[in-house]
Amino acid sequence: MKKFFILLVLCAAIGSSEAQELNLRVGTYNVWSHLARAGKVRKGHAAEERSWDSSKRAVAQQIVDIDCDILGMQEVTSICRDDLAKLVKKAGGKRYKLWWMNTYPEGHRSVVGNAVFYDKKRFKLSQQKIYYFSPTPEVMSKGWDEKRYYRASLTTVVTDKKSGKKFFLFATHGPLKKEANANAGRLLVEWDKCYNTEALPSIAVGDMNARPEQGFHNAMCAHFEDCALVAKEKIGPTGTFNSASGSDKNLTLPYRRIDHIYVHSTDKGSFEVEKYEVVTKKYEVGGVMHYPSDHCPVVVDLKLK
Repeated sequence: MKKFFILLVLCAAIGSSEAQELNLRVGTYNVWSHLARAGKVRKGHAAEERSWDSSKRAVAQQIVDIDCDILGMQEVTSICRDDLAKLVKKAGGKRYKLWWMNTYPEGHRSVVGNAVFYDKKRFKLSQQKIYYFSPTPEVMSKGWDEKRYYRASLTTVVTDKKSGKKFFLFATHGPLKKEANANAGRLLVEWDKCYNTEALPSIAVGDMNARPEQGFHNAMCAHFEDCALVAKEKIGPTGTFNSASGSDKNLTLPYRRIDHIYVHSTDKGSFEVEKYEVVTKKYEVGGVMHYPSDHCPVVVDLKLK
């Protein structure tokens, strides 16, 4: 009887440990704003079928098809936001809730920001904030040699409602210019140490506009792990940016890997990266098969222990 009781206790302990392990499917996707598309189509750099009106249903369907629990998105204008909020639900993504923040000043001609689709039944978001890639991150601003765009990161604590486990999330769109981009990597590391006040395990997703060999990536890898490098299974090409032309060749080029997912483990939770995938599915748009965006979604399957 005593041995039987001990066995029951051990089984219960194992079951409890497994229950605390979270399986997460996390992604990043630059949806290519309606404004950016219009400019490329007008200049003849992109086919008419790749306009927002022609492609928005395919974008929504791809979001549903990749089936992420949490998806960071970039280049989401107010028009893209409103369209996707409706079209994703129509395509079968009724479990999703959209969090969006404009990164530009009120009254600016651009109304575009970062966004997160998340499973509202499974997760709760709290401490939702935005920080800018500049020397004054808590003030809406541009930094260093980035003169054109207001680039920022959304941050939030994500709580799994069932288990109570938490992690910290960065949903980012990195600067284009070299100095600003290198500093963006440094800032993300600093922010994880400063604004992640509970020292939670953290995930950073986004179109970082950074090649693997650049300063941004080097700064990030001093603190985070690059999921593309540590995943047990890797699917898809090296590149993530297919460009306005939608060229398959671009995805074979290492310097086209500019969309990234990074993880950082702490004593409050450790990540295992099971699978990393660059999703290259094309959709019929105007009778032609196209990538829905000029970026391909990047998706990882994680275990948080």
